[in-house]
Amino acid sequence: MMERKEKLIRVLQILETSDETMPLNASQIAERLERDYKIGRVDRRSIYRDIATLTTCGYNIKQANEKRNGWYMAEHLFEDWELKIMLDAIMQSKCITVKEAGTIRERILSLTSLGGRSRLTHLMEPLPQNIEEEKPRGKFIGQMIKAMTQRKKILFQYTEIDMEMRRVLRREGREYLLNLYAIYWANNTYYLIGSHDDHEGLTSYRLDRVESMKISDETMIDPREKIGPNPEQYIQDYIVHAVNHYSGELVRIEIDFLANQKNNAILYDFAAGDISVQKLVGEKYRASFSKMDGETLITWCMQYADQFHIVAPESLRLRVKARLAAALKEYEK
Repeated sequence: MMERKEKLIRVLQILETSDETMPLNASQIAERLERDYKIGRVDRRSIYRDIATLTTCGYNIKQANEKRNGWYMAEHLFEDWELKIMLDAIMQSKCITVKEAGTIRERILSLTSLGGRSRLTHLMEPLPQNIEEEKPRGKFIGQMIKAMTQRKKILFQYTEIDMEMRRVLRREGREYLLNLYAIYWANNTYYLIGSHDDHEGLTSYRLDRVESMKISDETMIDPREKIGPNPEQYIQDYIVHAVNHYSGELVRIEIDFLANQKNNAILYDFAAGDISVQKLVGEKYRASFSKMDGETLITWCMQYADQFHIVAPESLRLRVKARLAAALKEYEK
């Protein structure tokens, strides 16, 4: 009885590696049972019964157009495009090591068929951004989730870059004790959002700069006690202004630019769809959109100063002009 139950599960596992492009017939399934799971002397008719049982249980197993080619799993847990997104996100993560990324990549690829694995692995991939050093920062994420679930503080060391461009421990390696309230994904890494017992408000740390994390025995201070009666909204506001570097008042901006494919795309991406455009003379247009008045806005205006001319507000135009003059002065030294 136990052998029959195991065989049914193994047939399911084998079929999960199939798809419409790579079906499996009874002989191939029997061969896989013997080769991979040491289950021999399999009657092909028993495989037919196993497939019928699995179909009755709700598995979407289809027969190939050419019946002699056998069957295939018509649906998998994820589609190719969903797996592609996950694979790219993992390879771009700056807070896990190359080894950790490779392990996760293999697990993701195991969620599809052999055909799906072949399709995905033959696609050109972006250059990975994973950490070269072998430190278990991926496991830190599990520790943080556990700490927040158990309502415990976390202890860790933090690094910074010294004047010789080396990563060194901050505060001579002394540990930080943090009430961790959220972990937030941005810039291909995680940010730890929390508070210290002896400071008001929130603070944040980048996971890719964290060392030697562990869960403290101390109970976490409730966020309502530290930051007020609506901590979720307070944390979201902190992320917008401190982590994403948006600050200041919302202002309406007017800029003049030459319309072309490149400029249109840059402007649309930055304005996030909140934009109106009017034609001026020739290929010249004026765009109007709203944005938070802060460092992010100034940086964008300087980056594209030769493509977009600020018309209003005057205060923004003058600040960008002053920053550009200061930069030019530095380059003239």
